[in-house]
Amino acid sequence: MSGTLSLFTQIIPLAFGAAVSPTALMGIILLLSMSKKPKISGMGYYAGSIIMVLIVLAVGFLLGNGVSSATPHPNPLLASIDLILGVILLVMGIIRILRPQKSPKHRFNGEHTDSSSISVFLKGLSFGFVMFFINFSTTIIVLEAGKLIATSSAPITGKVIVSVILILITLLVCEIPLLIYLLLPNRSEKILSKINVWMQKNGHILMGIVILAIGLYLLWIGSIKFGLI
Repeated sequence: MSGTLSLFTQIIPLAFGAAVSPTALMGIILLLSMSKKPKISGMGYYAGSIIMVLIVLAVGFLLGNGVSSATPHPNPLLASIDLILGVILLVMGIIRILRPQKSPKHRFNGEHTDSSSISVFLKGLSFGFVMFFINFSTTIIVLEAGKLIATSSAPITGKVIVSVILILITLLVCEIPLLIYLLLPNRSEKILSKINVWMQKNGHILMGIVILAIGLYLLWIGSIKFGLI
């Protein structure tokens, strides 16, 4: 239980950091506003996002298991990975703050009026997959989370529970707009459009600050593992 709780406290800040994704948020808002079948395409977007996060999480698992089994403890290679990812996130955070957020309109132009539900779902799925694929900061954070879960002393059940929580929190950026659309269909367009406008103006600053914070966190963790702190 203590191993699971310790893992949970490590993963939570990473999960919320990964959830700050203006690109993915604007993507699903754009999809819901332009799609001929927004409920179906929205669920497809969510499914594509889940697939992408699962792939990155699996890579993190493999990386953590492979490195931890091949090197001694305390593990200098794992510490090096933390430091490298921390530096990458610091650079990305600075770039993100200085670079205004761009709307992903050029990546989705709606569907044909006679498109089947399956094709609408698949187009939403591919769009969600791509939006998370190009969001490298979220990818790096989920990768780090997967590595932490793989190398944790928590039991298998604890790792599964923490992994599910990680995915749910990371995908809040999809889940919240979908819930707004499903629960408040008459007001959703107004609410989501305001969120979209705010994100276009301020999302890059918010995301940059979060990425910087996670980068500093990874540098701190890596330094502790190396015995520098």
